[in-house]
Amino acid sequence: MRIEQWMTVNPLTVRPHDSVAHARALLKEHRINQLPVTLNGTLVGIVTDRDLRDAMGAMYAAAEASGKPPRLESRAEEIAVEAVMTANAITIEPHETMERAAVVMRRDRIGALPVVHRGELRGIVTRTDVLRAYLALASYDRKAKINHAWKGPYSNPDPPRYA
Repeated sequence: MRIEQWMTVNPLTVRPHDSVAHARALLKEHRINQLPVTLNGTLVGIVTDRDLRDAMGAMYAAAEASGKPPRLESRAEEIAVEAVMTANAITIEPHETMERAAVVMRRDRIGALPVVHRGELRGIVTRTDVLRAYLALASYDRKAKINHAWKGPYSNPDPPRYA
């Protein structure tokens, strides 16, 4: 199963100078958790709902510490996405496998991988996409009455023997 078969093509993106408020609004409106950050079609980072929550929390703490009333919405308009994004996003190529995507996401504890080919953003693959792919595989196996366990990088090649 190749990434290109399961990825979201032409994902929503933000630019580095877009505001944190704009990114938050996109995430909320489209019920997504990650946005690739692009500049002229080239991936320059990724921003997640967690990055934005952490930024808002830091702004609130700074406002409280200074004794000023927190004006989070107006501050969110002033902060650029590039200030809170992850600049060196872990990426994957469209020809790679969903198994590889699952391994990378699990290893690095991330929820999505921008799909990049020759420096250009082609799509995004998320945890949900990985689950959809493996559920489709499991459904196919059930329909074909194939009774075998998936053998992946974390499976035990020699199951225990019981006496």
